[in-house]
Amino acid sequence: MRGLTLALAGAALLAVPSPALGAGDPLRSQQYGLDMIEADAARSSSTGAGAVVAIVDSGVRSDHRDLQGRLLQGYDFVEDDADPGVGPGDDGHGTHVLGIAAANTGNGVGVAGVAPGASYLPVRVLDASGSGTTDDVAAGIDYAVAQGAHVINLSLGEQLAVLGTSAAVNGAIDRALDAGRVVVAAAGNSGLPVCEQPSGEGRLLCVGSVDENRRRSFFSSFGDGLGLTAPGGSALLGNDILSTFNEGPDSYTQLAGTSQAAPHVAGVAALLVSKGLRGQAVVARLLATASDAGPPGPDAEYGAGIVNARRAVAGLGSPGGGGGGGGGGDAPAGEPRRGPGSAATIKLRRRNTIRHVLRRGIRARVRAAGRGRARMGARSHGHRLARGVRRVNAERSRVVVARLNRRGRRSLRRALGRERRVALRVRVKAPGARMQLRRVVLRP
Repeated sequence: MRGLTLALAGAALLAVPSPALGAGDPLRSQQYGLDMIEADAARSSSTGAGAVVAIVDSGVRSDHRDLQGRLLQGYDFVEDDADPGVGPGDDGHGTHVLGIAAANTGNGVGVAGVAPGASYLPVRVLDASGSGTTDDVAAGIDYAVAQGAHVINLSLGEQLAVLGTSAAVNGAIDRALDAGRVVVAAAGNSGLPVCEQPSGEGRLLCVGSVDENRRRSFFSSFGDGLGLTAPGGSALLGNDILSTFNEGPDSYTQLAGTSQAAPHVAGVAALLVSKGLRGQAVVARLLATASDAGPPGPDAEYGAGIVNARRAVAGLGSPGGGGGGGGGGDAPAGEPRRGPGSAATIKLRRRNTIRHVLRRGIRARVRAAGRGRARMGARSHGHRLARGVRRVNAERSRVVVARLNRRGRRSLRRALGRERRVALRVRVKAPGARMQLRRVVLRP
């Protein structure tokens, strides 16, 4: 979702002169978000080199001096041309979002980015006022996949509130996920107990916002579908997220929103891509290494917790793609050791027979990224038909079985007698992974 315009009140645009190279980043001290996610500590292990991150948004100010060397040739689906660049008077949202992840670090200019070694693909799908169409958003996502983006960031606007119900956008997201891409989406700024971009069958990474005190931002949507949180500001205290802006090649401003939280996560995802992880392995790693917030363990307010760059890259060995710095070293004390391929994986047959399920239940093979309980349930027409729980250990593969309840056995026997198919919505949750939602069809 878009940064809250309320954040602009009292947040003056900054134009920063250029000190000599090597003087650091003059505005780095104002970026509490990077401190919160421990971005500096991660940078010695990975800068994101070799990763490509698509920012599907309102375009970018390509001559901004803090973004030089970071931008790939993108596309403008609003004007239908190969120039996604924008300038003063255009919506500055895309430039702000991109700078959070991409801004050059240690160049003596402005701010620092989460993944300053990655390459960024600007894809313009929103116009100068921040409005756009779902068809353009869907086309932008497909374009990002075709151009080889490893990570796709969707910090899209209130004007596109229908995204969650758009078949075109949902289809494009599913195609990106099926292609093994990481899709990061802002949870929304409505303060509602549901992620406002719920597509992706549980594979999309929905990001909520926390303020400078590590508390859920009042505006941040939460609850069902939330993956984790990241710094997005408060929109009240004038201490929001500082990043690059459109008003000039040296301009910066503060904005607040889940739009600002999402690129913190996309940047950390790029650090993991540089380490050799891809797709759902990246998602699982981000969730497994998030810093706990709120009540112990995953919860509705914070999901798996607040994204943590240092913990995410720890113990993953040498970075891929020539990424910044030395090897990853040992995992910090108290954190699990995991190799580059560590992630929770869930395998579930999409088609089966009613007779098989009546005899053996619904079965999924789970390889967990942490120790705990794997849970599975199945519903049809809003009714629970089966459920199962099994304790699993990290890096071990186990079969989890959801056994039919009385309603489930009765429904399947009735369908078998009438020779009808049954469609089930199956949810599987394993330690270190988001809830996975799958559609399973049972034939007579």
